[in-house]
Amino acid sequence: MIELRQISRDFEVGDQTVHALRAVDLEIRAGEYLSLMGPSGSGKSTLMHILGLLDRPTSGTYELDGKDVTALDDAAQAAVRRNEIGFVFQFFHLVPYLTAAENAELPLVLSGVDPAERRERVSAGLASLGLSERADHRPDQLSGGQRQRVAIARAMVSAPSVLLADEPTGNLDRSSGSEVIRLIEDLHEQRGLTLVIVTHDQEMGRRATRQISMVDGEVEEDRDGARP
Repeated sequence: MIELRQISRDFEVGDQTVHALRAVDLEIRAGEYLSLMGPSGSGKSTLMHILGLLDRPTSGTYELDGKDVTALDDAAQAAVRRNEIGFVFQFFHLVPYLTAAENAELPLVLSGVDPAERRERVSAGLASLGLSERADHRPDQLSGGQRQRVAIARAMVSAPSVLLADEPTGNLDRSSGSEVIRLIEDLHEQRGLTLVIVTHDQEMGRRATRQISMVDGEVEEDRDGARP
C-alpha cells in the first residue's frame, strides 16, 4: 500500500542544514493501524506531511498503491490528496465563517462532485458522527469535540483509503479526546482504512496494532502492539 525508500528531508536554517528525516525505509500495509511516536523534533510530523503529500522529500521515493507519487507534479499530487488521503489535525483547521456542513463539504466542492451528491454524502457523514443537529452551526458555536468530529467528517466524505491524524486529541479534554479516538478507530475498522496517528501520548500510541518510535529523524523501533 505505502512504501517509503530512503526518504530524507533536509531544511536550511540560517547557515545550517537540519536533517529532519534520515534515509527512512517504511512499508505500511493496506488497512493497517499504525502510530508514529517520538519527542518533539524526532521527525514524526515531517514524515506524516510527506505521507500526506503536504511536503516533498529531499531524496528517496514514496510509492502509494504501487505508484511513485514523488514523481508527480503539484496538480497530480493534489488530486491524489483529494481522492486517497484524509487528514485530521490537532487544531481542526475549520473555516470559521462556514457551517459544519459547509466545512465538511469543502473536499467535495474542490473535487467537482455534483451538489446533490455532496449534500447526501455530507448529511450521511455528519449523521454518522452524531452531528446532524449541528450541521448549520459555525465552529465558534461548537465544542472542541464537536469541531474535531466535523474535521473527521470532512476527512471522510471523499472516502479516502488512508487517514492521517496528527495529534487528533491534543487540543481536547480527556473525555472528548477519548470519544474522538474511538470514532477514528471505529472508522478504521468499519471501512478498512489505513490509519496513521502521530502522537506524543504513549497511551494513545499503544492503542495501535503497530507502533513506530522515531528519534533524530530515524526509525528507532518498529513493533507490533495490541489494542487494549
